Amino acid sequence: MLKGIASTVSNVLKKDGETLTLYRTGGEEFNVILPDYKVEQAQAVAQDVFNAVAQLSVKYNESVIHVTLSIGVSSLAVKDRNPLDFYKRVDANLYHSKKNGRMQITVD
Repeated sequence: MLKGIASTVSNVLKKDGETLTLYRTGGEEFNVILPDYKVEQAQAVAQDVFNAVAQLSVKYNESVIHVTLSIGVSSLAVKDRNPLDFYKRVDANLYHSKKNGRMQITVD
């Protein structure tokens, strides 16, 4: 499942630029860093990723598993004292998406 998601996301990112990189941060969570993107541009990439991954299904034994997706988007802010401030905000947006039914993108 994770390999299929990573492959799909990587293919979407290649269309948007060479500087976009997918990172697995643990478990079933991934991050994408979009250098020099405004939040609106990042949201558009997130939507492309969302649409592509939402189409995935994986056969396991005799079952078909449909992928659910939750995404958090944010941008660096002047008030960020260090990269962890930014990461915490993105992570909070991700968990907002998860807690509110999944299959959504939360942007601040």
